[in-house]
Amino acid sequence: FEDLSPEATLEVYISNEVASGSLGESTAEKILKSGVEILKLLSDVDSNISHSSTLPSFDKSTDIEIDSVSIAGFGSFRREVFYPLGNRGVVLLRGTNKDFGSDSNGVGKTTLAMASLWALTGSIDARPAQDGRVSDVVNDFSKFSEVTLRGRLNSKEFTLKRKKGASSGSLTFNYDGSDLTLQSLKDTQILIDEYFGTTLTRSIFHGQHALDGLLETTDAKFKEELSHLLSLDIWQQATTHARSKQREMMREVAKLDGMIALRMQDLEQAEKKLTTAKQYVDKRKIEVESARKAAHEKEQLLLSGADHDTSDIEGIILGVQEEMKEARSEIRTLEEEFSIITKEGNDEINILRSRLEEKTTSERKSAKDVQFWQRSHDSASIELKSAEKHFVTLRAEWNLGPISNNSSLITPKTCRSCGQKITSSSAQNHIRSSVEKQLEEATKRIAQAQESVSAASEALEKAVDRARIDAAEVRDCMELIRHKEKYHRDKTDSIRTKLKQAQDVQSKLSLDLAAYSKKAKQIAEVDLIISKLRSDVERVEDVFNTSMEMYQNQCMEVERIDDNISALKHDKDALTNEVKFTALIVDVFGTKGVQAFVLQNVIQALQYRTQTYLNELSDGSLQLRLELGTNDSIVKKSAVRDPDGTWRNRPLSSLSGGQWRRISLSLSLGFSH
Repeated sequence: FEDLSPEATLEVYISNEVASGSLGESTAEKILKSGVEILKLLSDVDSNISHSSTLPSFDKSTDIEIDSVSIAGFGSFRREVFYPLGNRGVVLLRGTNKDFGSDSNGVGKTTLAMASLWALTGSIDARPAQDGRVSDVVNDFSKFSEVTLRGRLNSKEFTLKRKKGASSGSLTFNYDGSDLTLQSLKDTQILIDEYFGTTLTRSIFHGQHALDGLLETTDAKFKEELSHLLSLDIWQQATTHARSKQREMMREVAKLDGMIALRMQDLEQAEKKLTTAKQYVDKRKIEVESARKAAHEKEQLLLSGADHDTSDIEGIILGVQEEMKEARSEIRTLEEEFSIITKEGNDEINILRSRLEEKTTSERKSAKDVQFWQRSHDSASIELKSAEKHFVTLRAEWNLGPISNNSSLITPKTCRSCGQKITSSSAQNHIRSSVEKQLEEATKRIAQAQESVSAASEALEKAVDRARIDAAEVRDCMELIRHKEKYHRDKTDSIRTKLKQAQDVQSKLSLDLAAYSKKAKQIAEVDLIISKLRSDVERVEDVFNTSMEMYQNQCMEVERIDDNISALKHDKDALTNEVKFTALIVDVFGTKGVQAFVLQNVIQALQYRTQTYLNELSDGSLQLRLELGTNDSIVKKSAVRDPDGTWRNRPLSSLSGGQWRRISLSLSLGFSH
C-alpha cells in the first residue's frame, strides 16, 4: 500500500470493512466521501504551507555511486589516504597489525569502510558504548578529522567534505556543479539527508554491530523504523482534524440548546402579548358594531326626508366600475398567464439544467476513468518490462543465451557461493530444479503482465470513447438550454406588453371614476352628510382594523418564533447526527481503523521481502512470520523445517546463532529492499 495514495488506501480499507459486514454500503459511501474530503483538505494545507525548494525531482529509489574516499586524521589514519572505488565491484578489505593482537584486528578496516557513512551523516556504525562523541574519530596525533567523498547521485556528480575538530567542524556539499553548502552545518546536513534519503544508514550500511538491530528492537522502535516505509502522519492528522470537527460540532449543539431555551422564553412572552391583543380586538369590535348601527339610523332618517335622485351619475359610475372590473379581470388573467408561462419555462429550463449537471458529472467521471486506466496501463507496462528484463537476466546468468535459443541448462560443477565441487547427483538435480522453477515463474510473470497490459489497453479505449460521448452530450444539452431560454424570454416579453396596455386602461378608468364620484358628491348635500357619517364609522373601523392588524401581527410573531424553534431543533438534530457520524470518521482514521489496516499490509510486505532473502540464505529451511497482534503490537515468530518437510514453530530465543544471524540479516535486507 506504500504505492497507493491516501484516498485509494482509504477506499480499499472501507471496501474490506463492507465485505466483512462491519459497515453498510450506504454508510461506507458517506464515510468514504467525507474521508476523501478531509484528506484533500489536509493535502491542500500542506501544499499551501510548503516552501519553494531547490531539491531535484527524485524517484523513490536513489542511485548512489561512490568513486573515491579520501581520509586524513580519521581514526587510525593519521596521514591522508586516497582510496579509489569507481568500477571496482565488490571490495574486500585486509590489513596487517604490526603492533599487537591478531594480524588484522585494529588496523582500520571498519574505520575505512565507515568513513563514507561518517562523511554523509556525521556518525559511524553504532557501537555498544553510549558515551561516544563525534570528536572521538579524531586521530590521537591530529587536530581534526577530514573525509572527502566523491561520486555520483542519480548520475550527477557530487563532492561531500566533512571536517571535525575537538570544538568546531565544517561541512560542504557540491552537486551537479553547484555549491549547495548552507550557512550552518546543521542546515547543510538536513539538505544532504533530503538529497540522499532519510533511510540512508538503514538501506546502505550494514555494519556488524547493528546487524541484529531490527530483530532485537522493541515494538515501539520497530514501528518507528516502519514509519520510514509508510508514514502514518496523514492518518493521525486526519484523526485529529475529524476529532476537532466533532468537538466544534458539539459546541454548536450546545449553542443551539441555549438558543432554543432563549426562544422558548420569547415564545412565552409573545403568547402573553397575543392574549392581551385578543382582548383589545374584542373591545374594539363592540365599538364598531355600535357606530355602524347609529350611523345607519341617521342615514335612513336623512334619506327619508330629502329628494335624493342621482341615478344618472350612479349609472355612469356603475358603467366605469364595470369597465374597471373588466380591466382588472384582464390584468389578472394576463398576470396568471405570465406566471404560468414563467413557471413552465423555469421548470423546463431547470429540468434541462439538472440533465446538464448529470451529463457534466458523467463527463467528469469518464475523465477520471480515463486517468485511472491510463495509470493502470502504465503500471502494467512497467511490470511487463521488469518481468522481461528479469527473465533475460536469469537466462544470461545460467548461460542459456537469447530467448530464441533453445539451449539446455548445464548444471555447474562447482558451487557458486563457496567454490566447492558438486559431486552429488542429488545436489546437481536440486540446482537444476531450482533454476527451472525460477525460469517457469519468470515466464508466468511475463504472461500475467502481458494479460494486464492487454486488459488495461481495452479498458482505456472504452473509457476514452465514453468520455467523448459524454462531452458531446454536454455540448448538446447546453445548446438546448440557450434555445429554450430565448424562446421563453420572447414569449414573456409579449405578455408584458399586453399587461402594460391593460394597466394603462385601468389607470384612465380610475381617473374617470374619481371625477364622477366628485361630481356626485357635489350634486347632493345629503351625500356629504352621509359621507361624514360613514367616515366616522370608518374611523372606528380603522381603529378596529388597526387592533386586528396588531393581533394578526402578534399571531405571526408567535408563529415565526415557533417556526424558529422548530428550525433550531431540526438543526440540532441534524448536527447531533453529524456528531455521531463524525465519531465513525474518527474511528475509521484512528489506530483501530485504517492505521492498523495500513500497518498490517506494510508488515505483510516486509515479511514477503524478508522471506525472499531468508529462502536464499537458509536454503528454504527457515521462516520469519510478522503479525499484527492485540493492541497493535508486532509479533515476530520463526519456524524451522524438519527433515520430513514439515514446519515447526520455534521461539526466536531458541534459535541457534547461525539461524539467528540468517533471519536478522534477511530482515535487514528485506527492510532495505
